[in-house]
Amino acid sequence: MKHTTAGELLEVMQTRLEMQTDGIANPSDSIKAVTRTLVEKLSALDPKERIEIVAIEPSSGKYIRLATGEVLAEIKEEESTEREH
Repeated sequence: MKHTTAGELLEVMQTRLEMQTDGIANPSDSIKAVTRTLVEKLSALDPKERIEIVAIEPSSGKYIRLATGEVLAEIKEEESTEREH
């Protein structure tokens, strides 16, 4: 379990989204959708708000607002391994 701020995580996710859009990174469509969703939701938050990143499995995890407990996005193992099949 790790913590960060909405602003820091937004910067990371915007970079990932840009890489996906430019074709530099090509994860599964479901991972692309999670990235877009996270960017949209994080953009609406106070940049200083604390976000918890919970790794459930090596390829699964959740992004949770600490203030409210709201799950902003969730990556499931089958979504992250989709491209390998």
